[in-house]
Amino acid sequence: MKKKIPPTHLTTSPKHREDYVFVEKSGEDFTAIKLISGPYASIVLKYGNVGFRPEEERTPDGALPMVFDYTIIENNIMADTDSQEFINHIGDVLVVLLDEQLNEKKVLNGEN
Repeated sequence: MKKKIPPTHLTTSPKHREDYVFVEKSGEDFTAIKLISGPYASIVLKYGNVGFRPEEERTPDGALPMVFDYTIIENNIMADTDSQEFINHIGDVLVVLLDEQLNEKKVLNGEN
């Protein structure tokens, strides 16, 4: 049985300090993300493992879908954090974070 691949998601292009911020809790050893705009404003989460689907699950346009784990730390608005819409949104945030880290690393290595 072939796995059903979800349709390609069009990014929402979230922006740091407009759509999300980094938060820390005293005594914890991780930094979390707090969503500060849109329907998920006030939700706090942290990412876990991040990776990509196997080669055979490549989309028709040639992309490998990203997969990631996340833990909801705070959800006072009782939003459905298992919905595909929510997962797409925090996936967009994750892509921005990874891109920023990659660009910072290039600058530090003198590649830009």
